Amino acid sequence: MSDIDPHDFPDFPLFPLSSVVFPGGVMPLRIFEPRYVDMVSLCMKGQTGFGVCALEPGSEGNQSTAPRSVGTLVEIMDFDRLEDGYLGITVEGNRRFEVLDRRQAENGLWWGTVRFLQERRDVPCPLEFAGLKRVAEALYDRLGEPYASRPREYDSAGWLSSRLTELLPFDAATKHALLATPDPVDRLKHIHPLVRLEEAGSTD
Repeated sequence: MSDIDPHDFPDFPLFPLSSVVFPGGVMPLRIFEPRYVDMVSLCMKGQTGFGVCALEPGSEGNQSTAPRSVGTLVEIMDFDRLEDGYLGITVEGNRRFEVLDRRQAENGLWWGTVRFLQERRDVPCPLEFAGLKRVAEALYDRLGEPYASRPREYDSAGWLSSRLTELLPFDAATKHALLATPDPVDRLKHIHPLVRLEEAGSTD
């Protein structure tokens, strides 16, 4: 089900990456390809966002540049010129969406017609996933900005599952599957066996 009018399917530029970002999450990005420099300029001039999606798998050993079918609309929070001369931006996730149709422009930039997805109600993190809280705590203790100053909600199943998906080194297919999973507890169930809790100092 969509949480917008079923006849209103907006178009956004899409940025395929090896990672994902959830609503409420932040992601620093280094922009150097001309198509994405143009995308950032377009979004800043129009005060609009763009979509971040995980990359599709490539064929015959070639890396794909195509976006997968679920992503997140992000807004540019900050931008700066990096020491290497490239553009650095920080984005914040706003709303998840399903890509209904996608097309690639002449400059290589992907565009998608999207339908926004309704978020499930958040719930407290079940006790069985207490070890995952410690994993998140260990991750955040090592992170600088833009993560360090963000609110931490370890007891929220939605926050915990989202941040672990964003920050842990899962492959693009796993991150996409987790982003496409609407129930935060189901995401935690998926993440739990993938994480070696002892690496974060857990005794579980």
